[in-house]
Amino acid sequence: MVNNRLVWYLERNKIITPTQSGFREGRSTTDQLVRLESFVREAFIQKQHATAIFFELEKAYDTTWKFGILKDLHSAGLRGRLPLFRKCQVRVGGSYSKPSVQETGVPQEASYLLLCFV
Repeated sequence: MVNNRLVWYLERNKIITPTQSGFREGRSTTDQLVRLESFVREAFIQKQHATAIFFELEKAYDTTWKFGILKDLHSAGLRGRLPLFRKCQVRVGGSYSKPSVQETGVPQEASYLLLCFV
């Protein structure tokens, strides 16, 4: 629910750049590959150089600073009670892990249920 509302707000207020494809409905990495191919072809036609830089951010979601994200959301105009997920626990089947404090990282969907609460 939080993600759906956040995406709606960011899309409605044109806060996300139009060239971002990842994690957006109706867009995919294929869109970026087509943009790159077009960029290279255009440079080739105009006898120019084309330069591309790629970054692989290993464990990016595991090391995300959540308070930095909240600061960015505040700067983007999101005010009020932003969710501060302080404790998380995992449910696999009918068993629950012990609640743990999550200082960094972003909760992700997986084959188990991740419950976060204030």
